[in-house]
Formats: sequence, C-alpha cells, structure tokens
Amino acid sequence: MDENYERVRRIMRATNRIDGVYYLLARHYGLNENTLAFLYALDDGKPHSQKEISDEWLIPRTTINSIVKKMISDGYITFTGEQHAKEKMILLTEKGLEYINRLLNGIYLAEERAIVDTLENYSPEFVEALEHFSHCLRTGFDEMVKKEV
Repeated sequence: MDENYERVRRIMRATNRIDGVYYLLARHYGLNENTLAFLYALDDGKPHSQKEISDEWLIPRTTINSIVKKMISDGYITFTGEQHAKEKMILLTEKGLEYINRLLNGIYLAEERAIVDTLENYSPEFVEALEHFSHCLRTGFDEMVKKEV
C-alpha cells in the first residue's frame, strides 16, 4: 500500500505541475486556464458542443457558456447547425483560426519537444496508462460520491 500511495502522490504532483504550467502560460497570454483549454479543444478542426467540451475537459458548463459568449462577441467562434437545436455545435471562425494559430503555435512546439524527449526515455504506452489511470480514478470517485449521498 505504501508503494502505491507514493506512486499516486507522484502522479498527483506531476499532473499539478502540468496544470500549473498551462495556468502560467494562459496568464502570460492574458487568458484564464479554462479559456486556453476551450481553445485547445476547438483546435482539432471538428465542431463541438458546449456539453461535449464541458464533459471531456471537465470545465463547468457555466464557465463554458461564459467563454462562448466572450468568444462569439470577439468574433472567434460561431455556431453551426440548426438555430433551435438543443446542442448547437461550435466552430472557429477565420479570425478564430488565426488567433488560435498565433496563440497555440509556440505551445505546440514546446509540447512536441517535451513528448519527443519523454518518448526517447519511456514507452509510448505511458500515455494510455495515464488515460486508464484517470478513467479508473474518475470511476472510483464517482462510485464513492454515490455511496455518500
């Protein structure tokens, strides 16, 4: 148990440092970390709903809604699909694409260097392992919360 406890603590420290790096980067660009994550989520070229981004990136829906209102007023995003659809899909505008390219280009370069260095030292399976761990942790926490209610 002590060995696994220490492993989990190391993962927590590492993920908190990763979160901290993105937080500092967002602040450097005059954004909050949720806005940076929102833009990052949209940069795959696919339309996304607010609910989808909220669920996948664990950003509260009210926060997503505030970000969407600001991004629409700045001309960075638009809705696609039916006007009265329950879940409208979000797309980057041309202005939004230019903004994201300027903003994320340096981030992607730093990430590329970090992943190349990491993959030279560790198996690419570490990514799947981390995803699996996060899924198991979420499932365990969800079960714990249900039992408490």
